[in-house]
Amino acid sequence: MSSFEELKVISPGFSRQAFAKLLEHRTKCGGRSGPVNGDALQRSFLEFSYASYEEDQLCCGAPFICPACTPEMLAVSADGNRKLYRFRRSGSSDGSAFFNGLFVAEDSAVAAFVDKIQRSLKNTQGRGTCGDSQWTAARETSRRASKLDEEGMEVAVCHHGFLLKALNMYRGEIFAYPLYLQKELMPAKAKFFAMDVACKYWPYMEKAASVLPALQELTTMKPFLSVMHARAHATKCEIIWSGKNQEGAGMTAGEEVEQVNSYLSRCALTTKYMSKAARLDMLTVHAMGWNRKKGDSLHQALSTRYVKTSKRLLEETASLEELKTELHCVSDDMVSTWISDVKEWASGTSETSGTSEDILQTALQQSIEGLYLSVRQRKQSLYRQNANFTAKKKILDQVMLTRRLQEEKGILLLEMAQHCTWLQNMAVALKNKVAEEDVDKGNVGLGCTLRRKHAEASERLQVVLQQYKTALGPDASFLQHEEESQSGLSSPDTSEDEGNII
Repeated sequence: MSSFEELKVISPGFSRQAFAKLLEHRTKCGGRSGPVNGDALQRSFLEFSYASYEEDQLCCGAPFICPACTPEMLAVSADGNRKLYRFRRSGSSDGSAFFNGLFVAEDSAVAAFVDKIQRSLKNTQGRGTCGDSQWTAARETSRRASKLDEEGMEVAVCHHGFLLKALNMYRGEIFAYPLYLQKELMPAKAKFFAMDVACKYWPYMEKAASVLPALQELTTMKPFLSVMHARAHATKCEIIWSGKNQEGAGMTAGEEVEQVNSYLSRCALTTKYMSKAARLDMLTVHAMGWNRKKGDSLHQALSTRYVKTSKRLLEETASLEELKTELHCVSDDMVSTWISDVKEWASGTSETSGTSEDILQTALQQSIEGLYLSVRQRKQSLYRQNANFTAKKKILDQVMLTRRLQEEKGILLLEMAQHCTWLQNMAVALKNKVAEEDVDKGNVGLGCTLRRKHAEASERLQVVLQQYKTALGPDASFLQHEEESQSGLSSPDTSEDEGNII
């Protein structure tokens, strides 16, 4: 069962039939006979997975919490995955799910929330258009597919790629679904909420919050338009909403959910034919496995990112100085003025700047009013204004990039500290539970498991601290507190006379 679980996490498309055939082959090699029942194998595997989860809960496990985002989370990213559908003919259920409501929200709770939103707000008809793109996710109404039950899943992750929460979609990617996930994840106190259609979603969310006071807290978060998706939006929309222009966002891309969906989409190869309960349980197992792999490599990802960010900050700072010289924008006051001009234009308050289309429209209007400039002079003026705007936009992009890199260094330092603190608290909690079991002496097996988990947590804390100290170098002074604190996390098998070093 453990091997099958590892295979499913590494290769989500690996089917139970293939594993059953592998077991039958091993049976023949061992001189035995008899087929392996695929249904019994799946049911037994899910029972094994749930038992492993319950054991982990007894040992202070938290499968859907990011250690680096606790207690302060920077961003949550949400998006739909239409590949995680399930055929209606697969059957409604073969019993209740083991992991009901753990990762995938209960359908009844989501349906009640959607109905409440639908009654309180007027639906947004049609497709959302921004720039030259039409966004199918930017709408509130959608028809149900005739051959499907679940039409996919809406998934929310932190900006490290840890899966946090999901729900089944029954009406396409309507705005009520990410609104439900945002409400459920408010205890994490994330600063930003990232979407590929944030410019369309945020006014909808604010309208819902104005009608329903229970959602008012959601407005404390800031909208974040995914950096890559922002390229397909209108220029004004990109300047206002793109994550690269949001103060305090660092180098967060807002596209982390796309990486996770790439993994989860491979799960659809098998889950679309499962019953409702089995699909929910299997997707939860995959999500826990994904988060476990992410947690194992989190310290390497953060330290590597810090080193790369520090190096890139130096390069981009030098590039900014070269760009300022090239565009004859050498003073800080002039840089601030250019940035303000671009932002004012994007907000619609500037009358002197604009894209070629905006400026051309103004020139044509002036021509109608009878101004005496020739067409050639107007074209020359158009090109000059457009070139001036392009130069200002380049300065804005480079300045924003430099600022985000500076912020990223501070964010990474905070997340490293939170990661260490989380591991330290885990070791303390396990140590206390071991002490309780030693006093009670009612469950020897649980006591042994807790001791093993405590030893693993203590060892992992040392590995993480060493990794961060190596990456940070002289900047690692803030980790001294965690390093000194761990000296008190002595093993329960070690007496005070033998020292307090792990």
